[in-house]
Order: sequence, then structure tokens, then C-alpha cells
Amino acid sequence: MPAPRSLAITSGKGGVGKSCAALNLALALARRQQRVLLVDADLGLGNLAILLGQSPVRTLEEVLSGRCPIEAAVLEGPEGLVLLPAASQLLPWRPAALTTTGLAPLRSFEAQFDFVLVDTGAGLAPKVLDFAAAADQLLLLTTPEVTSIADAYALFKVLLQRRPDLEAGLLVNMAESATEAAELHEKFGQMVRRFLGAEIDNRGYIPLDRYVREAAKRQIPFALATPPPPATKALSRLAEGLAEERPALAPQGFFAPLWRQFLSFGSPAGPTVSEESA
Repeated sequence: MPAPRSLAITSGKGGVGKSCAALNLALALARRQQRVLLVDADLGLGNLAILLGQSPVRTLEEVLSGRCPIEAAVLEGPEGLVLLPAASQLLPWRPAALTTTGLAPLRSFEAQFDFVLVDTGAGLAPKVLDFAAAADQLLLLTTPEVTSIADAYALFKVLLQRRPDLEAGLLVNMAESATEAAELHEKFGQMVRRFLGAEIDNRGYIPLDRYVREAAKRQIPFALATPPPPATKALSRLAEGLAEERPALAPQGFFAPLWRQFLSFGSPAGPTVSEESA
């Protein structure tokens, strides 16, 4: 069964525009005739459906718990995009569907796509690490703010401990200029090479663009705007590169590696409301 490429979009700090970037990158890929499944993995705080002006009935938590098939939970979005939403409230769940037999329909469903994009939560919580480390590739998002950079570095360090072979790229959001973004990429890459003995690709930058905030308020992805704003052009370049490149490792899909993460790092019991609230 062919496996799609999976790409986790994550950040060390909240409020850096991660979900907005994930949604619009997914649309940019879809516009290049790529079949895209976008997974909202910010459990309990899902907002991708909100950004699309939709109200999900079923969610990722229910799919992973085996309470509904994935086909009943996904939503249709613009440009042929398919969204698997997360709940926007804390729900107890256990990944009952992630078993040897339960994985089959999930793998069969994802096989119809070219890309699975996973919008994780932010920070170092176990659920963030599980979803981020399960993907074939990582897109680490940061802004030029020093706290955002520090938290991105901390997250990447922890993820490398789980996945030393993780293929990762850095995307700078809300950059004032190309020069600012280039300097950040250079300094971050130097830190990663010197202290972590690793590499992280330069995935470009998204310029500070007032239209991005206005589009989010109107629940309209900025990638659909005409004429395209600067942020759209930046993500279009990234999408073009992703669609044309050939990954170093063969794609593994997303749900089977996620199951292996749960097994390897003690997460199969799944979060509970009390654990998430602590």
C-alpha cells in the first residue's frame, strides 16, 4: 500500500501563526494538484475548522479512540483539501484505533493522498512530541522574537532525542525583511550544528503581512485571496519546493508511525481530562 508523505508543522511557542501557516500551506499544495489531508492534532484546542468557518461534528480524538471511522470525521475544504479536525474542548480519549487491526482503515484512507500535513500543538507536551515525531518531515515555525527562537530550539532538541534521523526545516514567520529572516536562519543553523550536531533546512520565510490577520478574522484563508498577498507568494514557493523534492527517506505515512510513537514512549493510555488540565 503506497504511503503519503507526512509533514508535521510545529512550534515551541504558541501564538506564532502555526495553524494559519499549516492551513494555507495545505491549500498552496492543493493548488498544485497535490491531494492533501490536513490533520488538526492540537487536541482540545483545534482551530483549523474555525479558520475555515466550519463546525465539525466528529473529531480526531474520536477517530483515534475508535468511536467513529475517519470517513465520518473529515471535512471538505477549498481546492479539494480534506481536513481531519480536532476538538475545541478537552475530551478524554484513548487511541484504541491505533492497533494492528485498527490501523488498516486509517492507512487505507491516507493512502489516497500525496501529503498528510499535521498541525501539532505548541511546546513540549507529550502529545506534541508524539504527533511531531511521527511525521516523515518536520517544519519548525518560529518568529524573530527571542522567546520564540529559544522555544523552537528547545523543541527541536527534544525531538532529535526521539528521532535522530528526523528531516527538519525551519520556517520564519512574521519577518520584517528578507535580511532579518536570513540572519535568523543562519544563527539558528549554527546553534543546531554546534550544540546538537544536526542540520535543519532553510524553508524560507513568511513576511509580516497585515492581510493575514484580516483574513483570519473573516475565516477566509489568505491563500485564496486575489490578488495574492505577500504571505501567499511565500507559501506558494514553499509548496512548490515540497511538491518537487524527493525526500531522503521513503515516506512512511502518518498513522502507523504515530502508533509506534505511542508504543515506544508510553502514550497508548491516551490523555485524560485531568492530565490535560494539569
